[in-house]
Amino acid sequence: MKKILALALALVMLLSVCSFAAAEAEPVKLVWFIFCDSVAPVDWPEVEEVLNAYSAEKIGVTCEYKYMDSTQIALATQTGEYFDIAFTCDWYNDYATNVAAGMFRDLTDDLANYPALRDTVVDLAWEGAKINNRIYAIPHMKDIGYEVFWILDSKYFLEEKGFEQDPYISFEGIEKYLEAYKTDYPDDYPIKENKSGITSWKNCLVDYLNMDYLIGLDWEAQGTDDEYTVKSALEIPAFVNRLKTIHSWYEKGYINPDAAVTESLTRPTKGVVQSGQGWFGAETVWANAIKKPVYISRYDGAYLSTSSIRGSMTAVSAFSDHPQEALKLIELMNTDAWYRETARYGIEGKHYTRNDDGTVTKTQLGQDNMKVQAYGQGHYTLGALEASPFPEVPTDIHQWEKTMANYANAKLSAAMGFTPDLTPVETQCLAVKQIIEEYMPELQTGTSDPDVVIPEMLERMNDVGLQDIITELQNQLNAFLGK
Repeated sequence: MKKILALALALVMLLSVCSFAAAEAEPVKLVWFIFCDSVAPVDWPEVEEVLNAYSAEKIGVTCEYKYMDSTQIALATQTGEYFDIAFTCDWYNDYATNVAAGMFRDLTDDLANYPALRDTVVDLAWEGAKINNRIYAIPHMKDIGYEVFWILDSKYFLEEKGFEQDPYISFEGIEKYLEAYKTDYPDDYPIKENKSGITSWKNCLVDYLNMDYLIGLDWEAQGTDDEYTVKSALEIPAFVNRLKTIHSWYEKGYINPDAAVTESLTRPTKGVVQSGQGWFGAETVWANAIKKPVYISRYDGAYLSTSSIRGSMTAVSAFSDHPQEALKLIELMNTDAWYRETARYGIEGKHYTRNDDGTVTKTQLGQDNMKVQAYGQGHYTLGALEASPFPEVPTDIHQWEKTMANYANAKLSAAMGFTPDLTPVETQCLAVKQIIEEYMPELQTGTSDPDVVIPEMLERMNDVGLQDIITELQNQLNAFLGK
């Protein structure tokens, strides 16, 4: 009897240990707030299931990815919705604001334990990510400099009109292309935009200390006594002159007259002359988006600044219950080519197929149901490139080596690594931003006359504290530079 009892107790203990071990083996589940510009990919739940099966086995972690646009993530963070990982940058889920609010974990010391993750990014990118010499987010290896391109319809400009393929066309120099199209199609518009204006039109005109409030340094003043002088962009000649050019195009009928009141337009509907921030090689990305053969010509850049480097990053919540597991998953996203490709393209054989040259081609289902902003997920240069569906736009499989080499000749910001603290002038910032939001849709679409509107804007902005903001940022920059 005693032997039977002992065996029974041993069995109970063994089962308890096994149950405990099984419980311990359960993967840690994380929540990742990730960027989307409108809606989450239709097939993401299926893709997420595949990703989780892989990560559970590989690192003992699974993840619920919550795709959010700017409004949704603002609401989620304001209401304190739980997350472990989040996409952040200077234009979405603002990096500096979240760091100041204590929302993001200081990763500086943690990164010593993740050398593979640390090595995914060049040293300059880490410098740009620092706030008070500490790192609160992992920059994504991508086009970390500002370069802005014309995206031109190959069929019309090359085949029909016989234009030469020029890799460098200035902003003003594109006018002969606009004029040609308007002459051929007087009732149509070569540039079709929404209220945000020509895509990325202002990125390289000012070394922005804060783009929301249009405040920064004049790139063209580098090497002069004015190099470190903080200004409103509305007082920087390059910015003002570009607005005047856009206004002249609007008056000539090159831009759709309803641009200032149009909320959004998709790439296929934006006309034969488009614009975008990218790199030499990005024409395949745009050809896929526009669904036509295109070629590109750079009109601005390359510039390297704090803002350009912070264009795409991933942070860990300061309140995460599992910060180390979060870093393991971020490391997986940034170092494992299979995981990265699956997150970007979907399930092989269903959403994409692989080509002999190492590129991938999306299926129709992939094009329809796996639309993601891949640069927002992680390392953008890791894994296979997407092939162009057009023979006229071949994929350059060496594009990233060329892009990084190109940065050797880029202009570097005079304020690299500087992060302003706007807390002392928060009230003034809100008031100035309201005025900017009131005027900019008409101003940047060319609808209103800069000679009339800019003085009016500056007067109103000065009345609500623009100079207070500029003075505060100037003092902070001087302290940062050791002046």
